[in-house]
Amino acid sequence: MPAKPDSLDRLVQLLLLVAAVTTIANGAFMLAKPLDWYVFVPTVVTTGPPNAHFIRDIGLAYLGSGLILLYATADPARRWRAAFVGGLWLTLHGLLHIYEVAAGICGPATFWADAPAVLGQPALVIAALAILKLRARI
Repeated sequence: MPAKPDSLDRLVQLLLLVAAVTTIANGAFMLAKPLDWYVFVPTVVTTGPPNAHFIRDIGLAYLGSGLILLYATADPARRWRAAFVGGLWLTLHGLLHIYEVAAGICGPATFWADAPAVLGQPALVIAALAILKLRARI
């Protein structure tokens, strides 16, 4: 029989929920108003002209990741694989941003401006999974 959820289990749920909701919101914004999203994120305009189709493609990736994370939130110990999958694209996207600054493709100022959104969501998922692993819930 699984252990009764305690405060750390609830923290895991909260971390996943925050990652899920912010990821879903970003994806929905990208899908519904791609050109508004383009100008809303100040660092995006430095990457070239907007492409509504491409923005919507990425919005679908965000929306899919967020929905998977939301599913995992209901029972993280049993659905940790969903949390892993939901966080995978977010983590790879964050790593791409790290690579781009390391390779000189974008400057440190752009990286730090993007970091809270680009690295924050995968960091929440990684922290949640780490807590589950350390507590032998996985």
